[in-house]
Amino acid sequence: MAETRTLQQALLGEILPHVGRRSAAMAGEARVSPGRRRGASGGTVAVMSWNALRVPQSVVKRVGTGGCHSPKELRRQMKYILRDEARIAAWSNQIGIDRVFGERGMENVITDWSASWCGAPKRGHTDHIILSFPKGTEAELAEAISREWAQEVFGGDYRDRYRYVAALHCNTDHVHAHVLVDKVGMEDGKFLSISRHSEISYDMMRELHAQIAGEHGLVLNASSRLSRGIMENAPRDTDLQAARKEGREPVVAPLDPESRALREAEIRRHAAGYRQLAQLAGMGLEADTPPDGWMGRIAKGAELAATNLMKGMPVKEGFAEGVDIPAAGADVIGRLIAARETLQAEADTAWSAIQDMAPGAEKVELEQLFAGQAREMGRLLGRDFLADHFSSVSPERDPYSVQGIAGLAARAAEEGNPLVAEADAALGRFRAELARVLAPMESRLEEAGSSVEEVAARFTAPHRSEAQLEASRPVDAQERSDWLGLERDLQARARDVFAGLHMDRDLLADLARQDILDAGQGSRLADIATLDKLISDVRQDLRDGDMDQLAAGRIDPLMDRIEDPGLRQAVFSELKAIAAVDAGDDITGRDSEPAATYRTRIEAFERAEERGRDRDDTSGDYGL
Repeated sequence: MAETRTLQQALLGEILPHVGRRSAAMAGEARVSPGRRRGASGGTVAVMSWNALRVPQSVVKRVGTGGCHSPKELRRQMKYILRDEARIAAWSNQIGIDRVFGERGMENVITDWSASWCGAPKRGHTDHIILSFPKGTEAELAEAISREWAQEVFGGDYRDRYRYVAALHCNTDHVHAHVLVDKVGMEDGKFLSISRHSEISYDMMRELHAQIAGEHGLVLNASSRLSRGIMENAPRDTDLQAARKEGREPVVAPLDPESRALREAEIRRHAAGYRQLAQLAGMGLEADTPPDGWMGRIAKGAELAATNLMKGMPVKEGFAEGVDIPAAGADVIGRLIAARETLQAEADTAWSAIQDMAPGAEKVELEQLFAGQAREMGRLLGRDFLADHFSSVSPERDPYSVQGIAGLAARAAEEGNPLVAEADAALGRFRAELARVLAPMESRLEEAGSSVEEVAARFTAPHRSEAQLEASRPVDAQERSDWLGLERDLQARARDVFAGLHMDRDLLADLARQDILDAGQGSRLADIATLDKLISDVRQDLRDGDMDQLAAGRIDPLMDRIEDPGLRQAVFSELKAIAAVDAGDDITGRDSEPAATYRTRIEAFERAEERGRDRDDTSGDYGL
């Protein structure tokens, strides 16, 4: 059971005790689909809380073979969903009004729909959607939710207004609704598209199902498989049905190594989110609240969910059977949101305490820790939580951004990277040299409320939040104007220091490669500072005649100097352009190629190398 925690433990860990010793001020991706029209439902907090309590999932799926290509197929499908032995209710929307089906008849519907069809769409002129409910759901409740859901999704709020016929079935353990939809829009003629990139997506339909169900008193969840610790792909509906008939396990498409690694990383992030949820629920506990109340159950369930995910197990593993579910009227999420407001207030106090510290490197480090923790909490509580700390300032707007430093900082912090020690040492050399260069400006920086150590630390940090950038600037208008001019001077000096910074070639090559991959549209190779440094390092190592070979189009001099083939091509391109510049001219004006060209080449070589590793692994399995 998570204990009641303050911001000190829940958000900033051990930051506040350090601040307390220095400042008297301490005395006292839910992702919501863009098309969603309804009110807020608690977002990620609600989704993860319901996961921790094992609330049943919303099930909305499209029948893969449910698209009709002809009136004959539509007639057969309508007869199937309207058959007497399964149907307990039927309704339709033909003119924008939800009404009991039967007023116009099946044949009239088939004639009307097929008259507007044209062409031969691959998935047919219609869609067949199934909306399923948990065991024990009353038919009347399922019908009310299904009717409201269909009207909201297809009644004109999204993309266009679409005609449909629906029926509720109770012939299985789970009451479910079938919805046949004509894909031709009634108002604008927009063809119905259901995909993760469309306004009507699977996530949107499930989220809407869960929200409408909650408004009717039925608690459902609409979480992702990864948030529940399920990494493998789901079987296709068509194979699932065939497997049931044949008495076999359904076929599941295997994951490639890259996809598996990405999903594992996402599951680890979800585990961190569950731990934060447990802390938040702990903050929502009151002194007289029983530990088995809803806040206590969420706290305990979220801790167990986090532990399960880190062990590679699904969230539901290890839960006692028969855990009850809060009624929709129970204000569980409201209490979590109230705890969130308390957390916001404590965070504001903590940030003020950090700003009360004397200028220096330690203050910057605490700001970085605060921003990092705020971003992690923002994944759970929404981007509006500590919003000024959530997003990093873009390099174009960041006066403390020096190309290459973010890459160095990332490698210095990356466990297991063989370049960690060299990257950390290079960062230290940069920081020390920048402090030396800025030393003559000490008095000017102090007048502005900063220091040499603080400024050097800001340039060494990989990124800054909006709040950090704003806090570094004076409030007074004139002082602020003077400081903005000083920022430009400081940035120019920092870039000069980086340009003269010595680094091992392997580290330089790694940084240059990543900067090419990250380069924006319109960037040239000559715009990438780390690549420029790598080229300067390689030029110093070239022998007599090597530049002539490169100018003639022979890459041989670089084969033993640059290991990565895609990066080698980029260096080769730049050295050829440099060789073409007339003696005495400035090489910065050379004819440099787009970085995007070499980003594509690096990625292509990377994919080819990955395929080679996969073949080697497979051959080992078969003893070849």
